[in-house]
Amino acid sequence: MSAPDEDNSSDHTQLASHFFGELLDSVIMDVASECHRIARLGLDRNLDDEEEELRLSAQARAKVADPSNSEANSKYVVDIFGQTHPAVANEIFDCMNCGRSIVAGRFAPHLEKCMGKGRKARVKSTRSSTAAAQNR
Repeated sequence: MSAPDEDNSSDHTQLASHFFGELLDSVIMDVASECHRIARLGLDRNLDDEEEELRLSAQARAKVADPSNSEANSKYVVDIFGQTHPAVANEIFDCMNCGRSIVAGRFAPHLEKCMGKGRKARVKSTRSSTAAAQNR
């Protein structure tokens, strides 16, 4: 009686193994075919961009880490792409509240004070506070 069960189990194992092998071959062929198509048509241009970004990032880190580099202590900061930017933005904007011209690097702190919001806000003078000050 054990012979038919062993043959049946053996057949199922062979069938499952064959099915798994065919499925694996199909997946591998799909991936290889897609990679070949992308390479053949030149569709994967992001790979070059990523390599360029990594190269520029490594250069920028090396430049900042080098103590003998005099540019690291200059007034311009080098970002990870190797571009230089001033430490404080020098563009001038007009305050929408008071109309004063403010340098871009100081615009947010100015608005915080000028509009009365935030921890460094100026106290607005009201009639009751000015009257109390005059009575003293």
